[in-house]
Amino acid sequence: MTAIQEPAIKLAPFDDLIADFNKIRSLYTVEEPLETFKLIIEQEVMVSLILEAHSKVRELFPSERLALEVKTDPEIANWRSLWMTIYTKLEVHEAFEKLMILDDTWWLEKITTVANSKLHISLGFESNEI
Repeated sequence: MTAIQEPAIKLAPFDDLIADFNKIRSLYTVEEPLETFKLIIEQEVMVSLILEAHSKVRELFPSERLALEVKTDPEIANWRSLWMTIYTKLEVHEAFEKLMILDDTWWLEKITTVANSKLHISLGFESNEI
């Protein structure tokens, strides 16, 4: 007796989103992956921004740790946004200069093309001490 097998039904958009999220997780430290994924589902345009941002950030910050974190505002109901943090050991002045270059050469133009974007980029500082 042979079993009749139905072809697998692919939920293409959702499967693609999962694949993209897995790629994001390979490039960034993702705090609270489930919350991050929920926010990305709500605003799928962030996926391409996050992936493109990685290469742009790496041009200026080649070895820094990159993280994604969902942040909330306790004073505003249901306000959530996704923050990409560049953790660096550079001197503050040098790190901010590089962030301004990123803003001027890519981020400010890119973010203005995305209405109501919930993606932000910031710096975090790690100590050089052991």
